[in-house]
Amino acid sequence: MSGLSPEQDARARDSEALTLKQLLSVGQKTVADAIGVSESTVSRWKEGEIERWCRVLALLGLRIVPSDVQCHPPQYIQALKTLAELGLQAEKKRPGPLGWD
Repeated sequence: MSGLSPEQDARARDSEALTLKQLLSVGQKTVADAIGVSESTVSRWKEGEIERWCRVLALLGLRIVPSDVQCHPPQYIQALKTLAELGLQAEKKRPGPLGWD
């Protein structure tokens, strides 16, 4: 038994995939040099350590996201959706040209 809910498990897999993708992009040597460990240590992390920590983060309710992503509370997103819906409804009710414009 994994101990994680299906949603947490999916989030952990997504976080692991993102982490591995970024690690590939940046390079193991760059990461190793930046934190003062050997490149082989970073390489060994890919054998389960990254997965384990992604599962811990998912269990704690935390997410890994790229630094250029903006995260907002669900209430804020819902408010934006409501305002957009009201704007679209008002646009549909808008009269056509009056003829003297």
